[in-house]
Amino acid sequence: MRCHAGGDLVCRVPGRALADDAPRYDISGVAPPAIDGGLETLAADAPTITTLLELLAAPNARDRKPIWRRYDHMNGTNTLVGPGAGDAAVLRLKGTRRALALAIDGPGPARLGALDPYLAGASAVIEGALNVATSGAVPIGITDCLNFGSPETDLGAWQLERAIDGIADACRLLDLPVVSGNVSLYNETPDGPILPTPVVGTIGLLEDRETTIGMAWREGHEVWLIGEPADDPPALAGSELAWRGGLRDGRPVLDLAAAAAVARVLPQLASERVIDAAHDASVGGLGVALARMTIAAGTGADVVIDTEWPTAALFGERTGRVVVAVDAAMAPRLREVLTAAGVAGRRIGTAGGSALLVMVAGTALQAEADVLERAWRTAF
Repeated sequence: MRCHAGGDLVCRVPGRALADDAPRYDISGVAPPAIDGGLETLAADAPTITTLLELLAAPNARDRKPIWRRYDHMNGTNTLVGPGAGDAAVLRLKGTRRALALAIDGPGPARLGALDPYLAGASAVIEGALNVATSGAVPIGITDCLNFGSPETDLGAWQLERAIDGIADACRLLDLPVVSGNVSLYNETPDGPILPTPVVGTIGLLEDRETTIGMAWREGHEVWLIGEPADDPPALAGSELAWRGGLRDGRPVLDLAAAAAVARVLPQLASERVIDAAHDASVGGLGVALARMTIAAGTGADVVIDTEWPTAALFGERTGRVVVAVDAAMAPRLREVLTAAGVAGRRIGTAGGSALLVMVAGTALQAEADVLERAWRTAF
């Protein structure tokens, strides 16, 4: 590596000195005792439409337009899917039929990181992969940003080590290279360190940009939920709902292989034109995902969810689940592809009408699309 200033060579360093031969120091950490968190009561509660509207308006879920409208998101007229229209931005590659899907993910793993930094790192990778896969793109690489407190404490070292392990394991499952990254450490105040916050930027490739999909369903579409169930108390651990309610403990769980399988199968479903819309269930869980698709389409849906843990089923945030919309004629092919890939999936409703109606364990939640949109567009 050579650096010049004013035409003069001022630095020359062998590349190996900055990589394999870079100075290192060893850290070792100790995990804190796990706390169950008492989420069973919340998980079994009957959810309300008020809770859904509050989650839509929460800072971690609400519309980001006040931010992205300040920047040029149509740079070079290459933008096919812009902010808010999908889980990832999609940019055409001029002169080819290809397109790139780009996404950054991290808000959920920050809360999850306080409970299980390994799952926080892994979930950040999986959610990033899902974000580009729901556009129809195959994930091909990531860059990471690790934001933590001091690695010189037992807790800080353990959090950093485990988050890196989670990122590495998820990347191996998805065959994703980490092409770059950075760290921000020693983020502490007298009140303590920040939450362990791994952030992942993901890039995906569409061979044919005509197969790009968004998140808006159409009247008559079947609505399916793809991925392992998340209707149990641990699904609420680290969730927006539990965190806002002061329940900041718990033991989250995740079948990492099953979640990765969802990210792998989505591009196939899009390229074969089996599915017409997709959106991953992340912040706010399935309830917010359904509301977001309603807002995008301006069309509601009738959804039925059978479970013994209704609030967990609707607002749990275990990664690896995606809501898709499929034409009834393509539903048999959807089931066939999912079965062949070993991915769970079930029909949960039908799109249509002006309102989102969700029946969960006998409790009805209903709101018009414009009511949901007003909540989501709550100003910062």
